Amino acid sequence: PFTHYFPRADIHELLSPDILHQLVKGAFKDHIVTWVHDYIKAQHPETEANKILDDIDQRIALAPSFTGLRQFPEGRRFKQWTGDDSKALMKVYLPAIEGHVPSEMVQALRALIDFIYIARRDIIDSNSLEAMDDALERFHKYRKIFQECVFGAPNGLCSSITELKHIKAVKELWRRSNRFDALSQMLLTNQRLDKLAASRIDFAHRGMLQGTCLSYILEKLGMLLWLATLLENTNVFRLSSN
Repeated sequence: PFTHYFPRADIHELLSPDILHQLVKGAFKDHIVTWVHDYIKAQHPETEANKILDDIDQRIALAPSFTGLRQFPEGRRFKQWTGDDSKALMKVYLPAIEGHVPSEMVQALRALIDFIYIARRDIIDSNSLEAMDDALERFHKYRKIFQECVFGAPNGLCSSITELKHIKAVKELWRRSNRFDALSQMLLTNQRLDKLAASRIDFAHRGMLQGTCLSYILEKLGMLLWLATLLENTNVFRLSSN
């Protein structure tokens, strides 16, 4: 940066940590709460996931009236999150998710909350720093559960997956168009291809795509020859009987 050669003006030291936006609203609200929600949605069918989220909201709403605790009648589902909302929810969110997520997620959230509360103390001494290091170490130990259960393997994040679909759904259709008002032509072609694919599935289910036209004709000719032979043998049997 331009302050590189300025004496006693290290830009990295001038920017102090922001507990509210980096820890309370950032790490807790924007990450942990979102990751827990995504985990429940990913691990359960939609109906069951909604029941679990409703139960979490009910637990939050049932928090007892006590000094320092804020009540959330509608749970965590409020539109505008403020800093006070995040700090108040942090006090009751841990027991609300207990039993609905793996214990490692609960431990990760506990470690993060420990770190945040220690960082918010008015006086920080050597014991506080050791406790913060311990909480941070525990958080990094247990946060791996989110990588395994929420984000999945890194290969699932490769853009080659969507690129293959992009080739089929966009690039090939673009080449088939005459480049004039290409979007409408691409949409129409895509619609027709979808109908053809659906028809193929229906025809295959009906057994209409088994074999080839030639095999079908030969099969029918074979049946005709068999019937002709059967009729001929029947006539011969009748003549011999007479």
